[in-house]
Amino acid sequence: MPLQVTNVQQREWLFIPALPGLEPAVAAEAEALGLSPRRVEGGVELEGAPGLHQEANLRLRTASRVWLRLGRFPAPDAAALAKGLAALPLRPVWDGRTVPRLSVVLHGARFKGPDAVLAAAARAWGLPSVERAGLLDEEPGEGLTLLVRVEGDTCTVSADTSGEPLHRRGYRQEVSRAPLRETLAAGILVLAGYDGVAPLVDPMCGSGTFLIEGAWMSQQRAPGLARPFAFERFPGFDAGAWAERRARAEAQALPAPRAVLRGHDLNAGSLGTARRNARRAGVTLTLERQDVRTLTLPSGLGPGWVVANPPYGKRVGEGEDLPGLYRALGATLRRAFAGWRAAVLVPEEPGLIRALALPGARELPVRNGGLRCRLLLSALP
Repeated sequence: MPLQVTNVQQREWLFIPALPGLEPAVAAEAEALGLSPRRVEGGVELEGAPGLHQEANLRLRTASRVWLRLGRFPAPDAAALAKGLAALPLRPVWDGRTVPRLSVVLHGARFKGPDAVLAAAARAWGLPSVERAGLLDEEPGEGLTLLVRVEGDTCTVSADTSGEPLHRRGYRQEVSRAPLRETLAAGILVLAGYDGVAPLVDPMCGSGTFLIEGAWMSQQRAPGLARPFAFERFPGFDAGAWAERRARAEAQALPAPRAVLRGHDLNAGSLGTARRNARRAGVTLTLERQDVRTLTLPSGLGPGWVVANPPYGKRVGEGEDLPGLYRALGATLRRAFAGWRAAVLVPEEPGLIRALALPGARELPVRNGGLRCRLLLSALP
């Protein structure tokens, strides 16, 4: 295959990685934005006009990161790899002075590990060395991060446009025990079909992530409005276009959520954390201390959506009677939320799923913090 470089000033190709199990949610979000996503392993690919990477970072709630493709070329050996890397159009994304960091993925490649790729990159760009970055790097630093993926004899290179992972919205400065990532919470709401209008209740709300993400969906607020991005440091950054995109997103956000959002927890400290996180997110939640075993709702509320992320043994310690807690949660859902739609994230443990006893539940495989889980979706009779 010939060298294929991308002129990002004319057309953009993006790879949007997602947490395992959230690929359909990312695709659904992209379609809602008028795009045509292509599902691939680990995420989706998007194609669009210049600035698409700005739009994706600003608006996608379920994406982990946004990679901007710079080129694809044959790399049967180290010499060909260095030649292809040297031909990449890096000027829009790299100042040529700071040392870039490379995330390296090798599948069936002929190279002897990532160090061979780093050495080829250093030769290609006339640098003493380049740094290696992890694929899940939580602290990407101030410089350019590139993803170099070699599959067989083909190398694809992309630039990180996000910087910090996209689950860092800026509001969650405090967490309760075993916190849920914002992107996972939003993805669960998308997969559950939450419409942003009907009530949303979390009977075990912890630090409030489900409710805050639901509030922003209800408010039609773009999740990236309150945080910086790596693309703002690119030499080719179009500050005017970015200001216009942000202004449009701010104008589209409603003054307040359209839905009623209620959270309950037995732990008063968790409710305080949720209240402060919500304040930083600019939303007001109704939070009330209640035990999930005896929880009641105000008369006339609903139906709507009920979401929960109950404790896992591996997540919070083995001392709790988890089957008993799950039986109690299931009983409360069937009793207090008849006619509602339920979405419950549980560990991949058949005994706990049976204890929950959600009628007619559909199971979707997802991961939470590396743990294999099931998202249970049920229309409660």
